[in-house]
Amino acid sequence: MKKVIPLIANLILLFSLTTIINAQGPSGDWTSSISCQNLDTSNAAEITFTFYSDADGSAAASYSDTLSAGGSRNYYTDDALIGVPADFSGSVVVSSLKPVVCTVNTQNTGTGTSENPYRIASSSGLDELEVASAMYAPQLMKDYYEWNSYLSVQNTSNSPVTVQVTYKDKAGEDLPDATETATIASYSNTIFYQSSNPELPSDFIGAAKVTVTEPADAKIAAVVNFFNSGSDSGTSQFHSYNGLNTGATKLLMPRVVRRFYGYNSGITLQNIGEVDTTITITFNFAEESYTYQSDPISPSTALVLYLPNVTEIDAVDSLSVNQRFGNAVAVADNPEAQIVGIINEDNRGNPEDNDGNPIPEERIGQGSTYSAIPAGSETKNVYFPQVMNNVEGVFSGGFYFSNVSNTEGFCEIHFTGVPEAKIDDFTMGANESKSYYAPNIPNLPDGFNSSVRVSCNIEIIGIQNFAAAPDSGKLGDSFTQNNGFNR
Repeated sequence: MKKVIPLIANLILLFSLTTIINAQGPSGDWTSSISCQNLDTSNAAEITFTFYSDADGSAAASYSDTLSAGGSRNYYTDDALIGVPADFSGSVVVSSLKPVVCTVNTQNTGTGTSENPYRIASSSGLDELEVASAMYAPQLMKDYYEWNSYLSVQNTSNSPVTVQVTYKDKAGEDLPDATETATIASYSNTIFYQSSNPELPSDFIGAAKVTVTEPADAKIAAVVNFFNSGSDSGTSQFHSYNGLNTGATKLLMPRVVRRFYGYNSGITLQNIGEVDTTITITFNFAEESYTYQSDPISPSTALVLYLPNVTEIDAVDSLSVNQRFGNAVAVADNPEAQIVGIINEDNRGNPEDNDGNPIPEERIGQGSTYSAIPAGSETKNVYFPQVMNNVEGVFSGGFYFSNVSNTEGFCEIHFTGVPEAKIDDFTMGANESKSYYAPNIPNLPDGFNSSVRVSCNIEIIGIQNFAAAPDSGKLGDSFTQNNGFNR
């Protein structure tokens, strides 16, 4: 008999898996896919998916499978074999006695035209070390230049819990009248739509804290989706990120961009500690460093930055367009403070963000988000559950990882099911970063849609992404980006 034991690293939580988003969220029919990777390279992993409806908390479906040693697989909620009912909206618990990691894509059924754009976002499954009795959402919106958001909160226990959502605006002011509460059935989820909260003002952009009020020691998971109006392909940006429970005084951001072929980054940092703090951000572009210093940020308040508006890095615009990518490090100047953060990236189709050159129409309207990485969470292995190489002749992606130590080291890269594509020992210089685009990897076949493992003798962090290729005709937001798994 399989037994799932609480507080082990073998329980993975995914949430907000929906096939239909109601009128409070982005319009259209929606579906989800899950990519899971077995981290045990010696033994197969039996995994079980249990889906819980957000309507009444009932178990709507259950499905079991086996992942080969070191293997991975993609699962689709509209696959009849899995048995998820039509019009399902809810959450899922993925359990295994072996260590596994999973990501989830939430996407619409758009055809990829300007009138019916493609929209997709990706988030990561959380294990029991990443859930808590309090979760933080650094960026939420209501009617903010036609952007809105929703917050999905999942109960990770086998009995009901009551939660409270409190909001702060971008100036750090409390909005007590906007506080929301809900009781969530075991393993199920509740979605809080900011557009439906009458006490949140229009043009709201701010942060939230979700706290368990009963029983106080219960734990929750959370995910946020935020989205543009979707009226055409140029406004189809759809982002997703995990709620955060653990901060640090130092956060690592392995990829930031400014006017990079039309792409720009935004950074949102939230103070989750109990003391005020300023934040110093060091940006690194083309071997040059630039420093930004914030004003004081009160507890639970977020700092929102859009990189084209950060004057401290204006010199980046003088670089050639192919050099306008880099990384950043954020430090809370008060050593008693704790911060969390997300990094957004989107393409609004502005030729001036591409040295005046036209931007391929497939890239206009793209958007993605990943989470800032707390210093100290880096490991010698990073896992990427879904990397694509010319899938369906449309989608390709890659992965990006950084040596965060001051020591030179060696790494190798394994591609699940394709041993001939393995990249053997290569040198990683101190603090060096490397980027790999799947179509450029020798011996990696077209149609590869599987996992990757990077193993080093130094500590690294990384992110993965994919998108529709230029000239594919797939318009809208096909761009996803999320954290690799440090294990």
